[in-house]
Amino acid sequence: MFPDDINSTEYLEALQNALDGPIVRHEIMSTPEYMKVYSAVKHYQDYACVEPPAMTTMCCNRRLYNWLISYMTKNIRDIKDKALVLSGPALLDFYITQWEYFQTTHMLIGRLFFSVDQQWIERQCKQDPNYTCISSTLIQLWYFYLFRRLTTHVMSNAISLVDAERSGRAIDSTLITRLYKAYVELKPEGIAKCNAEFRERLGAYICYYENPYINAAVSYIDTKTHSLRTPEHMREYIQVLSELFIQEDERSERYLRSNSLAPMRNKLNERFLRSEIGCIYQMADLMFATGNDNNGLCTIYALLSRFDNSNVLQQFLDKFVAQAKKTITQNCPEIQASTDGGKVVFAKAAVIYLSDTLNAHLDMIATLFCNNSSFTKELRHVFAAAVNTDEMHSRLGVTPARLAAEFCNIVLKNSKTRSDDLGSDLTQTAELMLHKAMDVLHASHDKGLFFKFYQLHLTRRLLDNTSMSLDLEKTAIAMIYKTVMMSVKRHGNKKGSDLEYTLECAASQNSSEAKQMITDIIVGAENSRNYTDQVSQAGFDVDFKVLHGKTWTSVNSNQDAKVVLPSQLLKVCDDYAKRYSAQHSSRQFNWLWAYSKATVQLKFPKSKGRYAQIGYTLVLNPYQVSILNLFTDPSLYDGDVVLTPQQICANIDIDANIAASELVTLTNAHILQYAPDKTGICINQTFDSKQRYIDLSRIKPAQHKKEEATLDNRDSKFRKECIMTDISGILKKKECMGHRALFNAVKKSRENFFMLTISDFKESISKLIDKGIIERDEDDHAVYKYCPV
Repeated sequence: MFPDDINSTEYLEALQNALDGPIVRHEIMSTPEYMKVYSAVKHYQDYACVEPPAMTTMCCNRRLYNWLISYMTKNIRDIKDKALVLSGPALLDFYITQWEYFQTTHMLIGRLFFSVDQQWIERQCKQDPNYTCISSTLIQLWYFYLFRRLTTHVMSNAISLVDAERSGRAIDSTLITRLYKAYVELKPEGIAKCNAEFRERLGAYICYYENPYINAAVSYIDTKTHSLRTPEHMREYIQVLSELFIQEDERSERYLRSNSLAPMRNKLNERFLRSEIGCIYQMADLMFATGNDNNGLCTIYALLSRFDNSNVLQQFLDKFVAQAKKTITQNCPEIQASTDGGKVVFAKAAVIYLSDTLNAHLDMIATLFCNNSSFTKELRHVFAAAVNTDEMHSRLGVTPARLAAEFCNIVLKNSKTRSDDLGSDLTQTAELMLHKAMDVLHASHDKGLFFKFYQLHLTRRLLDNTSMSLDLEKTAIAMIYKTVMMSVKRHGNKKGSDLEYTLECAASQNSSEAKQMITDIIVGAENSRNYTDQVSQAGFDVDFKVLHGKTWTSVNSNQDAKVVLPSQLLKVCDDYAKRYSAQHSSRQFNWLWAYSKATVQLKFPKSKGRYAQIGYTLVLNPYQVSILNLFTDPSLYDGDVVLTPQQICANIDIDANIAASELVTLTNAHILQYAPDKTGICINQTFDSKQRYIDLSRIKPAQHKKEEATLDNRDSKFRKECIMTDISGILKKKECMGHRALFNAVKKSRENFFMLTISDFKESISKLIDKGIIERDEDDHAVYKYCPV
């Protein structure tokens, strides 16, 4: 019970006894007990407010305030005295428990003396800065009378406990976790604030917990690595340091606040990495050169990744890409030496090597360097630069675009007829092999040249029926389009450079044209099946392909020579032409004899080979069919036929050059031979071959070379036009520029599309000077100026 006289000593003693339960003995205060104490404090406050004069009111409130401060100070000092005689886990547990009790006490006192805070202390604080609200005062009491005098003792025991864990002994880790949270929760006034974000009110935690903890970690690691910090032990130093860092990082996540991890990492980096960075780079060079210590490289990358400064990791990246470039180029002579079997083997070996080398380094980035996007981007840039150099071009003999086109042709050709091209050891699927070609295409700077060669090869495959699968052809077209579009730069919704826009249009056009070509083949096969029944009585089957002239741009339909076909075949062709013209009267119909072929079953009377009885299957073009028909059709000549080249040309109305070329093909195949008296040519009655199926219908190599040379010339002209455009545009903005600076500027603007050569640059300069667009400086001929019109 509280006395009636609030000014009596007994009143404050009763109030103290009521508070001793929850505060000193940590007993839970029931609701009636709480309300009794609250009523007593409220009664004291109400009396002080109504009793005049004002000086008496102030004295009553000050008396109650001073009593409360004295009461809490005594309790806190008692806690300090008990803590000083403890050590180890017992000390930590005692401090944390008392802090938790104090927080409960802090909340209880704040509620009980709320009216004092509201009605007197707030006004008093404005007049006298020595007075603070009860809540802040209690925190300050804990900080000055217990925390500051006990924290060194507490932290030394906490660090000893953490050191014991570092040594491998088992500890109660929850004590350290609870301790750092207690330091975080303590936010007294008068401590220097930290300017870092989210650390403004953590002065006590930073000064008395974070800094000692970090210093202890530094001291521990220094003890473990001091003897290894020499050049001869650098490999071991890196490995041990990485293991210690990993352990400390895991420990810090448990024993430090989240925003303390960066200061911890920075302190360790500056102490153990920054001073040894040169030796670490030298060790990385050695590991890259030997190529047999991936774990070491992974460790170095993990250590350097700890730095916030990107320049540290950039130097490591530079060493990686330099070694990658060396690896890409150093084995090129071995590729060239392994291509003695011909161009096809050469293309296969070169593309597979380049793709495998790129993917090996990409796998290294994914496995060792955490799939770092900067590493991947720089590697692809270096790979493209290495593949497109003049040195690589001279070693490979072709541009990377041409190389990719040749390889696609190898993969997409029918494996039954070209199994030797792919090799018997090839176990990967065609799509996986196409991905290798896409790696080279993506790095190529002259993708426009790839489109031209690819379409040329696609035309041959479709017309010769040597494509492995039309579905696979469609897949390849989609892969090519996707690969090229990945190379086109975009900036928001704005269109990129003119060349990028041109490349995008070329990719779209090439894709649509290739799809239309495949559609033509599918439709032609359907038309041939519908027409087969009508020609079955003639004793042969037909396969018509209707090609749209705007799509099949690589097919030369204007210079196709005339040919006189055998009567039965000519009748079928004329009939088909009439039917097609009737259905499509608005279209112009032309036969492409140079791209046609026929399958002929032929027996040789005096042959004694293994296929003499059943005959041989010859695949011939229309010119060869017409020539061979002169020697095998009994309605034309009786007995053994001997004809001169002039007679052959006259009988079938064929150009002399074409006739000479086809006669060479037939005689080299020993189907025709020169008569014994050398007066003419006759059929070889004793023909013999180990193969029953003989294909002589391929387009002539000379024609291939002519088409390829035309493509090369077109590509060269396109490049020079781009170079001239860049030169005039750069000089128009800069007004004048030196020879080397101008060369580097043009080279940089076109580095993603083709490799600028000195000869092309000089030729473009000469043409622009001749046209009066630019001129040389009168004082320095190595400087060029733009001539405004």
